[in-house]
Amino acid sequence: MSESSLTPRRLAYLLALAVVAVALSGLLIGVGRAVLALAVFAAAGAVARIITPVERAFAVRRRAIDVGVLVVLAAALAFLGLTTPLS
Repeated sequence: MSESSLTPRRLAYLLALAVVAVALSGLLIGVGRAVLALAVFAAAGAVARIITPVERAFAVRRRAIDVGVLVVLAAALAFLGLTTPLS
């Protein structure tokens, strides 16, 4: 019997699908809100990278670099989503 578990590959596909869904939802909920939702995804990615044990993470770079890049991306997206008049 095959056990249905959430493998890292499946999780990556689900997250990529969620990001595409949020980006496309910009057509329905507005671009500003979609940009803020993407900022939340980036911040959640930073938190996930912090709490994931080293032996379970697919790590190419150091953890500090990944977290730093994701935090800067989240901050930039949040700033743009809140200050730029997106219509």
